[in-house]
Amino acid sequence: MARMRATRILLFLSPLLWFVPSLVPVDESNTGLFLLDFFYKGMIGAFPGNALMAFLCYTYSRQLGREGWPWVVGSLRYPFIAPFVLAFMPAHYGSAADSQSRSRKRPEAPKAVKGPFEARFPLMAAYLSSKPPDVLEQAKAAMDPVQANFEFSAFVDEEGRNALEARTGPLGLKVWSLPEDPGYRVFGAGVIAPRAVEDFTNWLRLTAPQRKLATVVHPNEGLPKFCEFYPQTE
Repeated sequence: MARMRATRILLFLSPLLWFVPSLVPVDESNTGLFLLDFFYKGMIGAFPGNALMAFLCYTYSRQLGREGWPWVVGSLRYPFIAPFVLAFMPAHYGSAADSQSRSRKRPEAPKAVKGPFEARFPLMAAYLSSKPPDVLEQAKAAMDPVQANFEFSAFVDEEGRNALEARTGPLGLKVWSLPEDPGYRVFGAGVIAPRAVEDFTNWLRLTAPQRKLATVVHPNEGLPKFCEFYPQTE
């Protein structure tokens, strides 16, 4: 990454090697400044400077996912223009430069999903669709105000329900339960970071091992991801 950044800076500054020395006062009595002016003006336009710049253009364009040879020819034909233009070219998707740029980006903060109750809490909505209307209204009254990008459905006993309530509180998750012989059907929802989903799901599987565990994650972009985990058999 540091090498790519340094190459881009050199490409960007290449026109200055021609224009900047001309702005420096040079007279016949100052041999040092005259040599400096001559060195900079010939640095890219003559061998071996032009060959080095052609090599930099080739490697940098390949990292951008572009054809390298057109930029080599361009740097030799227009040594103070082609490198400068290449420095501003965007990377193609999937290229080395694009992958490195994506890896530098900080992950976006999780966002609560928008929409009606059925879209925000699909597990609960599917379960309650066969229940009396008053039960559905109770669930909506309790869960509709909850901001969430994660939802789970689990079956637990009394001890498991207490453990769920104790664990989900610090995470900012809201739980709602309904008696279901011989225990409770518990739903939980809230905003949770993507990196914490796997650890919390594994804990859920240990806390609710009797029946199927279901989860759904709503990413910031794209479709929700549904997962089902069944009791482990020896």
